Amino acid sequence: MKCLLSILFLASSICAFAQQQLIEKQIEVGMLVKITSCKKGSKSFTSMDMYRKTRIPEGKITIDTLTGDGVFENFFTPGDFDARRLPCGYANKKYKVAALREFDDEKTKETKRVMILYTKDPYTMIWVEFDKAIELKEIEF
Repeated sequence: MKCLLSILFLASSICAFAQQQLIEKQIEVGMLVKITSCKKGSKSFTSMDMYRKTRIPEGKITIDTLTGDGVFENFFTPGDFDARRLPCGYANKKYKVAALREFDDEKTKETKRVMILYTKDPYTMIWVEFDKAIELKEIEF
């Protein structure tokens, strides 16, 4: 009888653990995302880049902060940028999601999911290769 109870407990524990692993987080514009610590010995993150607008167009940059509409069309299109890997100084802080987008990669024929995060500087945003960041545990919710 003890053996049967042990087996039932083990089976229910495994099922509960499996269900726990399948829970998905609904990611939305406006929510906060934490950037975790850099890997030991690294000076920057692997899955994230920092984009700083260096030439601002004459027209106003219009972004709907509730939906994320306009981030790609108005922030990333006109003007010039400095881009580099996100330095470790941005670690262990929370950032607000500005936009979410999916792109089809013509080389790999796969869909690439991207998350854009606001920073304190209105002319600097963080570009997150979402799936890679999750895999490397560079971001958490």
